[in-house]
Amino acid sequence: SGESWLVQFYHDWSEPCKDFAPRWEALAAKLPPMVRLGRVNVDQNFGLVQRYRSFVRCRQTVLSVECTVPALVLVTRGDGEELHAESYRGSLSAEAVYEWVKRSLPESRTRISKLKGPRAAEALASFLQPAWAKATAGRRRAAALERGRGTELPRAVIFSSRPIADSIFARHLATRLSPLLSLSSMHVDGGLSSSPEASPEARLAHSLGLRSLPVVALWTEPEEEGSPLDKGRSPPLLLEISER
Repeated sequence: SGESWLVQFYHDWSEPCKDFAPRWEALAAKLPPMVRLGRVNVDQNFGLVQRYRSFVRCRQTVLSVECTVPALVLVTRGDGEELHAESYRGSLSAEAVYEWVKRSLPESRTRISKLKGPRAAEALASFLQPAWAKATAGRRRAAALERGRGTELPRAVIFSSRPIADSIFARHLATRLSPLLSLSSMHVDGGLSSSPEASPEARLAHSLGLRSLPVVALWTEPEEEGSPLDKGRSPPLLLEISER
């Protein structure tokens, strides 16, 4: 499949594997759906161990194979559909493994545009405009409208209290949904503060009805002109997501 997998090679009798079990459970709570997790019992899957012998350190004894475990291998699929495998050599803390996976995923190269600046509402309004709405008036505008009619994708903005580059879930969304919608992001520094000193992004988030972060705000219809906060405009569909 096109999914990424984090595979743990283990021995049932290995004390380090038993010690790693709670950290594996913590990773299982954080990594899906970006990464699927699987475990391979070395004693029962010699063929698979042989396939990944470049990534799992093992030695053959008279009666069995003994490996340095737990051994973690991240398997991803490249642009040409070929499989890539990479072994982990660092600390076995859940945090260290998570950061390694985040750096190693193909989605780590996905870039998400950012809406920012003192005029957050204007930046959002510009993003929500269809391309034909930005054409000049007269015949050129009419021609752009005719070309663009029915072809505009829905718009979505991820509002988050931390920089979106830190979220593998956001990049996973961007990679998976890029054929279906136009995605951007807005960093609400300090969260949804209601103080007078709240950032323009926080004030905009409140105006749109956001009550928690992170949230994906989805507009299914293009906005030809004006502000998304104007009266009569349909509010966005708000989808709460986890901060990962």
